[in-house]
Amino acid sequence: MKKRDYSEIDPQIAPLVAAFNQAGFITYASCQGHGWPVHDIKPYIAFQAEMTQVRPFLSRLRQDALSTRPQLRWGWNITGHFNCELVLCFRLAPEGPHRKHSQYLRASLIHD
Repeated sequence: MKKRDYSEIDPQIAPLVAAFNQAGFITYASCQGHGWPVHDIKPYIAFQAEMTQVRPFLSRLRQDALSTRPQLRWGWNITGHFNCELVLCFRLAPEGPHRKHSQYLRASLIHD
């Protein structure tokens, strides 16, 4: 069995990781998600940022989720935790699809 190089970024999450880095977030872990249904192992990006960066981003995600016509196909959330050095870190991950059938369509996550 070939050993995986975890310094490589999964190809389907790489554009989002690049966008986060370009926006000034410091990413340190990510996964494009795996399995079926597609929410078996959900995609995520773990990152560090200032609250002044995170708050408006989370606000936009919530506005989309509460919209009558959301542009995203999944509801996304940002959660925070302290790492072993007591630095506040964040994780962006989907919570669930807006439409039940999306849980079976990897393209719905790729769309977002």
